[in-house]
Amino acid sequence: MDNHRFTKAMRQKLAREQRKLSRRAEGAKRRGVPLHKAKNYQKQKCVVARLHEKVTNQRKDFLHKLSTDLIKNHDRIVVEDLHAKGMLRNRKLASAISDVSWSMFVTQLTYKADWYGKQLIKVDRWFPSSQLCSSCGHHDGKKGLHVRKWSCSACHAPHDRDINAAVNILQEGLRTAGTAGIA
Repeated sequence: MDNHRFTKAMRQKLAREQRKLSRRAEGAKRRGVPLHKAKNYQKQKCVVARLHEKVTNQRKDFLHKLSTDLIKNHDRIVVEDLHAKGMLRNRKLASAISDVSWSMFVTQLTYKADWYGKQLIKVDRWFPSSQLCSSCGHHDGKKGLHVRKWSCSACHAPHDRDINAAVNILQEGLRTAGTAGIA
């Protein structure tokens, strides 16, 4: 599934409109007009707000369609119980993580799973999904985020980091199904 990155797609347009807003604020300040009375500033403020609203609506629409499709077509869905707030502290990842809206997606999956009578399983965030070999189960140790492909030191199976982690999360979710971690 693709990450549409709605904020990134609108970044240039948002930046341009926000620069206009700043110029309008400076112009009002030069003329001695308070911002709440400056008509050009207020109009531009509405333009910027509409752009932000458009990005939000695009993201919500995509997440609703994706979560509904997943819930309708699968009886059991396994997700990792990620700590999104903690991940947002990483400056390099913050914009990408907030653009994806992981917590909103999991919230939608949770209520739709209840609504349609499906099972949503959350795997513990501390489960070492990217450190285990999905073929043999060997614990290969921590890897930096720059390591995208690796081979197991025990069985020599080649792995893509994301696919291997997804397989491990699925296996762990199915293993723990019925015992714990069910939303």
